[in-house]
Amino acid sequence: MRKGALGILMSYLHFRKKCLPKGGYGIHSPFVFDLYTTTIENDSRESVFESIEVYRKELLGCDIGIIRKSIAESLNGGFRGELVKLSRIARTASVPPHLGRLLYRIVNRFKPNVMLELGTSVGISSMYIAKANPQGVLYTIEGDEAVFGIAQKRFDTMNITNIKPICGIFETELPSIAREVPGFDFVFIDGDHNGTKLLQYFNVILPKLNENSVVVVDDIRWSNDMEDAWRELKANRQVSVSIDLFRCGVLFFRKGIAKQNFMLRYGPF
Repeated sequence: MRKGALGILMSYLHFRKKCLPKGGYGIHSPFVFDLYTTTIENDSRESVFESIEVYRKELLGCDIGIIRKSIAESLNGGFRGELVKLSRIARTASVPPHLGRLLYRIVNRFKPNVMLELGTSVGISSMYIAKANPQGVLYTIEGDEAVFGIAQKRFDTMNITNIKPICGIFETELPSIAREVPGFDFVFIDGDHNGTKLLQYFNVILPKLNENSVVVVDDIRWSNDMEDAWRELKANRQVSVSIDLFRCGVLFFRKGIAKQNFMLRYGPF
């Protein structure tokens, strides 16, 4: 169950008490210090962001509703057959601009060849990821047919050719993709805010990760079970470095680096 406002506030106060200050002070890992100061904290605005944010504004101002075609509790409380306005989906299910920019900069820095996203929604995060590395290919899975159609149409309109959108449930489509590709260089998990399922998905992708892979997990404080799952992911013996940015977490698998966990500030946090 999602945390209420009080639960989120308590989590944030705990985070602020333990996190390092902005500016990179206190980060003793050269790898993390460089990543934080040049990629995470350096929140520059690229011209490519404009077309994505124009699309977001279009959706936020849209009064059109769609009929949900799958159970999607983890997205915004909607269920199959419910009429939901596109503006609500864009407001509640899409990544905020600061997280979209972060995804862009991480992908742009590491240039992953094979990318995976669990939870396309209306396609905003997909576009940030795909545009960051046009030479890579992004597999993105969405379980709601109606929402999937909206995203797919926008990808075509914007002529983004390195996205392979897939409509289906994660439990079925994820293993299928894992069998098809040589490995995953970048993964963004943002489609099912359930700690148990998060661990299941991670166990599917884990054998396909390499020492240069990056995994970003959104909404790690959505609920108590998501926080528990995040702690378990951090403790995984194959994870060398984890970075907690309050809303999301970033995992690295690099060899030759002592296992470390960081709590760092970014964006509004």
